[in-house]
Amino acid sequence: MGNAVSRAPSIISSGVVKVLFPNGNMQIYTKPVKAEDLMLENPGQFVCDSSSLKVGCRIHGVTADEVLERRHLYFLLPLELLYSVLTHEERNCLTCKATKALKHASFNNFGKIFPVFTEFCIFPF
Repeated sequence: MGNAVSRAPSIISSGVVKVLFPNGNMQIYTKPVKAEDLMLENPGQFVCDSSSLKVGCRIHGVTADEVLERRHLYFLLPLELLYSVLTHEERNCLTCKATKALKHASFNNFGKIFPVFTEFCIFPF
């Protein structure tokens, strides 16, 4: 009874922010996070929205005070790449890292649901 509101459904329905680090690890944020928070924790790197990356175009970072949008994938990239022109090789490398991290994240969730199968499944990462 009463007007209690559950927060869990809003977290699930509103999505998460995914950030791929240079080492290939993916961090998932369920709460709002600013780009500056990530850049302060990782000096010498900037945050880039994956949807803004296009081969032959300059790589732009998000502004430090920008709150990262849910349901987006962001890359944490070295400052040397800021405003450089994205090459096919760099795009392929980023795509490969993102694919591996996303597969690994979904495989970990699968393992939590079906722990017996994770011992026998071998996926090339």
